[in-house]
Amino acid sequence: MNIKTKDIASKSGVSIATVSRYLNKSGYVKQETRELIKNAIQEIKKQENIYEKEKNIAVVFPDLSNMFFTDVLKGLTEEADKLNYNVFSFDSGESIEKEMKIIDALKDFNICGLIITTTIRNRETTKKHVQNLNSLGVPIILIDRDLIFCDFDGIFSDNKKGAFDGVDTLIAEGHKNIAVITGPLDYETAQLRLEGYKQAHKVNELEINESYIHEGDYQIDSGYNLTKEIINNNKDVTAIFSCNNMMTLGAINALNEMDIKIGEDISLLGFDDLEFFTYLGLNISVISRQTSEMGKIAFEVLSKKILEEEPYATQNIVLKPSIVLRGSEKLINTNSKTEAK
Repeated sequence: MNIKTKDIASKSGVSIATVSRYLNKSGYVKQETRELIKNAIQEIKKQENIYEKEKNIAVVFPDLSNMFFTDVLKGLTEEADKLNYNVFSFDSGESIEKEMKIIDALKDFNICGLIITTTIRNRETTKKHVQNLNSLGVPIILIDRDLIFCDFDGIFSDNKKGAFDGVDTLIAEGHKNIAVITGPLDYETAQLRLEGYKQAHKVNELEINESYIHEGDYQIDSGYNLTKEIINNNKDVTAIFSCNNMMTLGAINALNEMDIKIGEDISLLGFDDLEFFTYLGLNISVISRQTSEMGKIAFEVLSKKILEEEPYATQNIVLKPSIVLRGSEKLINTNSKTEAK
């Protein structure tokens, strides 16, 4: 922080020469004047700290290698740049312990707001963590995953409706044996997507086969391993619904390794898109979310809270996903389905 001599002089009401003597200890300055200058410096520092704080926001996401979160971050950063805000991003690695350490560290940062996708999974931890978040004393916006015991604003997707629409599309294509790879079922997002899967079956009067439901962890390896398990143990499955983009990548890797052609030998539907699906010629049908828009809206809500332009009432904004069909959803010829190798 570089405070100008003329600013101190203006604030304290004494001459620039006197301020210079005080700062450089180059001459006599009476005690009363010294107090005026000292108080002026403290006031200027306080004002500059407030200004700096108003221009710094923190973003904590669980996995910045996941394009969903990088796209959200891109959207909010673009909006932040327009208002000259600094964005500091942190990766909690889907670890509540690491997330808590980040929050504790942020108490020493000059931040004026926080945007976070939390890794909290149980009620006991949630209450303590919400108290810790509140201790930051800044507006907080949740992205994607909601929290109980709090009144934070949030930007969410309609996970249940998105999953329902996607699975309903598979059923409309003629699929009756649809396996699902869920996220961790202690996450609300995973629960809602599974509910959408089940609701689509019920609405279409299809029996829900519990052996088709496989719990993953939103990571590539679980998509890979569970896809192999599905293929090896459920020969009648004609389609796989993967509940996030990273697990979809794992599913693609497993199917390629087993020489099972997507869209010919088996159908695949993913929740969340990846840009390079199309770049690599992977015509994967997906349930697409407005990722960049989520980031933009999150920053807009946060900035209004910071400037106290919004009322205190909590806002929960829910965006509707859309179905993007690229061909991998179509019913395949079950007679030509390749055996797992």
